[in-house]
Amino acid sequence: MSRVRLRGIGASPGIAIGPAVIVEREEIQVPRYQLEPAHIRPEIERLYEGINTSIEQLESLRNQIQTSDIDDHGMILDAHLLILKDDMVAEEAVSAIKKDRINAEWAVKRTVRKVKEAFSRIDDAYLRERSADVVFVTNRLLRNLMGFRADFSERFRDPSIVISHELSPADTVHMLNQPAVAFCTDVGTRTSHTAIMAKALGIPAVVGLEVVTQRVAEGDLLIVDGTRGQVILRPDADELAEYEEKRRVYEEREQRRLDQRHLPAKTKDNVDVLVMGNIELPGEAALAMDHGAAGIGLYRTEFLFIDRAVPPDEDEQYGVYRAVVETVAPGTVTLRTFDLGGDKFASRLEMPRELNPALGLRAVRLGLKEPRIFKTQLKAMLRAGVHGKIRIMFPMISGVGEFRQACSILREAVNELRRDRIPFAEDIPVGSMIELPSAVMTARHLAEEADFFSIGTNDLIQYSLAIDRGNEHVAYMYHPLHPAILTAISTVVDAGARAGIKVSMCGAMAEEPLNLLILLGLGLRDISVAPSAVPSIKEAVREIDIEPAKRLAAEAVELTTVNEIEKLVNEFAAAKLPTFLED
Repeated sequence: MSRVRLRGIGASPGIAIGPAVIVEREEIQVPRYQLEPAHIRPEIERLYEGINTSIEQLESLRNQIQTSDIDDHGMILDAHLLILKDDMVAEEAVSAIKKDRINAEWAVKRTVRKVKEAFSRIDDAYLRERSADVVFVTNRLLRNLMGFRADFSERFRDPSIVISHELSPADTVHMLNQPAVAFCTDVGTRTSHTAIMAKALGIPAVVGLEVVTQRVAEGDLLIVDGTRGQVILRPDADELAEYEEKRRVYEEREQRRLDQRHLPAKTKDNVDVLVMGNIELPGEAALAMDHGAAGIGLYRTEFLFIDRAVPPDEDEQYGVYRAVVETVAPGTVTLRTFDLGGDKFASRLEMPRELNPALGLRAVRLGLKEPRIFKTQLKAMLRAGVHGKIRIMFPMISGVGEFRQACSILREAVNELRRDRIPFAEDIPVGSMIELPSAVMTARHLAEEADFFSIGTNDLIQYSLAIDRGNEHVAYMYHPLHPAILTAISTVVDAGARAGIKVSMCGAMAEEPLNLLILLGLGLRDISVAPSAVPSIKEAVREIDIEPAKRLAAEAVELTTVNEIEKLVNEFAAAKLPTFLED
């Protein structure tokens, strides 16, 4: 049979070559039947038996990684355990069993459908993807209830590539004890917890392939390029030789970057650039620092709030923030207040359903509407500041008025801690995310109020270009180098410079070396990226001269189309920085 080339999403970088092993993870066909009144109590007992079995399985997996290099990512499995132990899922299912006299499997499925519907109304891609965690956990529960094997337990005799419709983070942990060198799935995203776990394990992965389970047969030889999101099925001899060489070059380059990860991020003409890490799980703080980050430029605190019935209290939050701050010290941790929508906040808030949650009650708007919960988080952050350097940052600020309201609640938090004689950090820098067009247009005024700015390009691009990144019909129009985006960044950087405040960028745009050329040329000197990207971005910084980058950026902002800008940048890189085109 002839070779086939499939394209998907590169979820974890690297190149792997090996035979395919098919792991069945198709959607479970859940039975539905009515119960006699006498069977209701035994059915509820059977539900709790299934929950307890699922908890035992996940705890066993959690114990396996406690002594491994990915123990910092055990928080992902901890989150899955919290979902199982939380009364929310169990109580909803028990209610359905009692009220409608349906079997436990169907009651669980119906509960999960409600959760998925709530998540589907969330605009933020990161939060929308967290619904997968609930689905993974409840699928495990369903398999246990139905007597199926919950975990794949194939023992591969040779290095192999796992092919599946979908894999959970727990499935990825199973690869620790097996010679699985990569995995490919029909569905999935770059920011899923499965992808995060794959990166931690160093396993190349391509997800979102749609048809990989239909096209690949057991034992087929595959090349997996997790960096470019490509899978080659049944490669010929020339392709095998080509990718063996690519793998060798990639591994040597990655090792060089790791060896040099603690070198300063200083341009060729001696301009210092601060390269920090973005994290969403507390355990990733140590990973970011080990990869050479100068601090944490964005800590997404939403992890503490999602998949639970009630928000975390002040002490729980303080404990988590303190651990991160102590890990990063003497570096700085930028704590972003929760960026959540009403549909994904604590269920007992009973937030109304919104037709367009992307433009609705979310992020700082929700914090201002729920000041008690917002203030609790701020107090926990202030207390954590005693243990190291922190900054507090508000997301989705639309203008000066909103920023002032948030600062007013912060002052209330300070006064209450002072009144109760609880130690906290004084004079903490307070900043604004710049991710809305209105914030860009009022950046000059915001810069007079905020201590720093952080440009969140993921949302800024989405809102500025009216592009839903999750919509396959328009996602191709999502361009970081769009003239409007470069103008917006330039506007914000200039406003910060005039006011004498720092401007950083924490969006995915900063993770591409080609984009970095323009960003440094526009005047950015603080960059925050995923921990795994820190070594490569620091290396890229060391290859750049600022003056040529400034001239490149000045020319780019005068161009009128994305194609013109991309052509200009690629030609510049090809002539002066060919290594930038290798990644």
